[in-house]
Amino acid sequence: MNHDQMTTGKTPFGFTSNLQAPALETNGLVALPESEDVGSGNAPVPERLVTLHGTLLALVRRDGRDLTARQLTAFMTVYLDNQVHTVSSMAELLNISRPGVTRLLDRLAEYDLVERQEDRNDRRRVLIRRTVRGTAFLRELEEIARTAPALVHA
Repeated sequence: MNHDQMTTGKTPFGFTSNLQAPALETNGLVALPESEDVGSGNAPVPERLVTLHGTLLALVRRDGRDLTARQLTAFMTVYLDNQVHTVSSMAELLNISRPGVTRLLDRLAEYDLVERQEDRNDRRRVLIRRTVRGTAFLRELEEIARTAPALVHA
């Protein structure tokens, strides 16, 4: 493929890409020339991506345990959705197995960010509940996200 050809397809993360391919390609991987400044294309980087980057950067830099993307997504789902989630509903939403959700929830419960509770009406169902510590962490995330763009631009 020469560098004038367009590359359209799925990226490793499943997003559709319509990027101008750079000059180098090895084993299906595209390498940017050293002089290429990533993010300096024709369009500016959307502010919400800058906010996401800054938020993740702040989370990684702070003291304490890091959450994986799945753990953070599950945590945010529990705290931002107005419905009560179960292991099954979380598995369906995240498109992962119930045992995978159970492992994910084990870690979040270990950090006291969520708790599991048996459904009184159906003992087979496990409800995922918020905790005081999780609510405090959500407030911390809100503050981090509010100041995140400044962190990236610093």
